[in-house]
Amino acid sequence: MPADRSLRIITFKLDVDTLMKLDKLAVAEKRYRSEIIREAIEAYLSSKVSSRPSVY
Repeated sequence: MPADRSLRIITFKLDVDTLMKLDKLAVAEKRYRSEIIREAIEAYLSSKVSSRPSVY
């Protein structure tokens, strides 16, 4: 992530089983769970945005 981008705090609900999987992955990869969530969101958005025509 570029250093010039500021971060915002968001809140969302996640079921316990998914959170446990996320925490296990974060420990195994020695990363913060927020890093994994950010990457997942960015990958999802990239896959959706690139496959749709721009509306701007």
